[in-house]
Amino acid sequence: MTVLYSLTLQISAVCSVADPARGTSNGIGEPQDVTVTGFVRSVRKQKQRAFVALGDGSSYKPLQALVHPDQADGLSNGVAVTISGEWRPSPADKRQSHELHAREIKIMGQHDSTNYPLQKKYHTPEFLRTLPHLRQRLPFNSLLLRLRSQTIASFNEFFSRHDYVQTHPPIITSSDCEGAGEAFTLNPQNDSPIQNSKPSPKYLTVSSQLHLEATAQAVGKVWTLSPTFRAEKSDTTRHLSEFYMLEAEIVFIDSLEQLMDIVETMLRTVVQRLQQNGLATEILSARSSAPVEANEPSISMEILEQRWMKLVEGPWPRLTYSDAIKYLQTAANTDKIQFKFPPTYEAGLHGEHERYLARQIGSGSPVFITDYPVAQKPFYMAPSLDSSGNSGSSPTVSCFDLLVPDACEIIGGSMREYRLENLLLSMRRQGIKLGKDYESLPPNFSLAANMLAGAFAGIAEHSVMYPIDLLKTRMQVVNPSSSAVYTGLSNAISTIYRVEGTRTLWRGVSSVVVGAGPAHAVYFATYEAVKQAMGGNKGNEHHPLAAATSGACATIASDALMNPFDVIKQRMQVHGSSYRSIAHCAKSVLRREGITAFYVSYPTTLCMTVPLTSLQFMAYESLSKILNPTGGYDPTTHCIAGGLAGGFAAGITTPLDVIKTLLQTRGTSVDPEIRNARGLWHAASLIKRRDGWLGFFRGLKPRIVTTMPSTAICWSAYEVAKAYFISQSDDL
Repeated sequence: MTVLYSLTLQISAVCSVADPARGTSNGIGEPQDVTVTGFVRSVRKQKQRAFVALGDGSSYKPLQALVHPDQADGLSNGVAVTISGEWRPSPADKRQSHELHAREIKIMGQHDSTNYPLQKKYHTPEFLRTLPHLRQRLPFNSLLLRLRSQTIASFNEFFSRHDYVQTHPPIITSSDCEGAGEAFTLNPQNDSPIQNSKPSPKYLTVSSQLHLEATAQAVGKVWTLSPTFRAEKSDTTRHLSEFYMLEAEIVFIDSLEQLMDIVETMLRTVVQRLQQNGLATEILSARSSAPVEANEPSISMEILEQRWMKLVEGPWPRLTYSDAIKYLQTAANTDKIQFKFPPTYEAGLHGEHERYLARQIGSGSPVFITDYPVAQKPFYMAPSLDSSGNSGSSPTVSCFDLLVPDACEIIGGSMREYRLENLLLSMRRQGIKLGKDYESLPPNFSLAANMLAGAFAGIAEHSVMYPIDLLKTRMQVVNPSSSAVYTGLSNAISTIYRVEGTRTLWRGVSSVVVGAGPAHAVYFATYEAVKQAMGGNKGNEHHPLAAATSGACATIASDALMNPFDVIKQRMQVHGSSYRSIAHCAKSVLRREGITAFYVSYPTTLCMTVPLTSLQFMAYESLSKILNPTGGYDPTTHCIAGGLAGGFAAGITTPLDVIKTLLQTRGTSVDPEIRNARGLWHAASLIKRRDGWLGFFRGLKPRIVTTMPSTAICWSAYEVAKAYFISQSDDL
């Protein structure tokens, strides 16, 4: 007797000596001492002996052990055992060539046999899905695991031998690669933002193509085998929610023929390796003994074996899409087959068409269909180089689908369009938005256009909310006349309407129309220029410092223009103003108080507006990032963010606005002390002495009521004008 191995063996290793030719020279073979472990698949007991079918996942067919009936006590389906004994040839009339004559049996893991769910019978896939921890133990499922493992190993070997670099692209991405709305979106379980994460949407990858294309530029040839997710109905074998997809990208190849040669060589190599290690034989054997599902095609073993052979030896036909359509139309016209969907060039290939092509043209071999119409394929595919591919009614692209019988398409590939102008043209033709960064103005966006957008925003802001601004000014005046004392916002409106008329609410509006246009033109032009210089437009990140600094610089520049018009506006807004027009007011102030009257409040104005705009812009940019993570043009976001930011900043800076109003209206006051107010600190001390701390918050409500809608209007008007000019520049 010879000892095969001293260690415990896999059943596949034991069964590999089942061929008598591997025994002694007499062709019968000597008994060999072996030890195996595994799970019992079945037990058949007789009076004198019992037969135990044992499997460990290394072989589809079980090892048969011949045991004494007493040794079979406690054995049932699923029990883990170790069996030692002699591996002997079986009698000539038995199905198996060898069997294990047990000498010793050890039960390694016992269980309740009456409740063990996997019995020696057929189990439906639906039932097995309820047993995710046990279903791999079924012989066919364990065979699929080994087949998958060997296939992956063969792919690794092939790509390594041909100098491809394996890479692992991210599973969670911020891009919907297919652009078909079929991606799973990730959301935190507690519905709160992930800490330290960017606000942009996150998806489970639908394809690694974009990552591989970028990586291929660095190393030349790359590949990956990665999990892929599609938010589709998984009701057919062609629509899965989760699967592994092999993807590869190659640079510097000249033709589609080269690409198809690579694919063909790869698949032939993998199939050859499966045949060499016996897995192909095992899978065919398993398929022949397995029951056929109701929705599966009935395919004979002869046809399956023929298809396996043609994967290795037979030619793989290649024909253009146009020729494929003609072939299908000829078959339909000669009544060789009746299609549910008549084949036409424009409608594309349906599943029934692909199955017919693979079955008839390939005769069991895979078939390449090339040069599909442009309209049926993505924008990034290069046009066909061979004019024969364009024999249809429309231009074609250099691509292929590899069809196999019954399963249809298993691989798709194409030459990539690398010329930028052609890519952009193709995207426009297919209605794909180029997705420019809205926050970053285009290079050809002129200063004049930017200033025009700002002027439009300024005039809209000050004109619409002017009546409320007038009420704010009157309520902030220190020591007003008795007829100009108001108890609140509604009282001020009703009093002015009753005593002075509706037109009074618009008195001086022309000054802001004249002044706000150029001032806001400078304002937004400065804002965009400084934000761009400080990197505030880069990426989707939030840049609060750039926003605050841009706002501060913008207000310093614009207030230098706006301050004289603001003085004129407030002089005409106060109760009892005697000025007939903005020109009359300007001349009177200049004659009586000099040029300095127009700028006496400028330092105070800057002290107010610099923090005001810094806070406002910082709040606006922050709210915009939260409400609109993509950063594109969104009128609702601009309106809400502008209003909230304006109200927030206005409320905080109201004390400085009260001081500014006192300085700008001092010339109209009959109070000598107010008329002689010299600057910020003098005016502040005067307000504190007369009205206390509450005096600094006079007009708070109308200021917020004015600022929130006016800022919302301003930002909305500016953004709509900006979006218009950007769209106009895109069309050029």
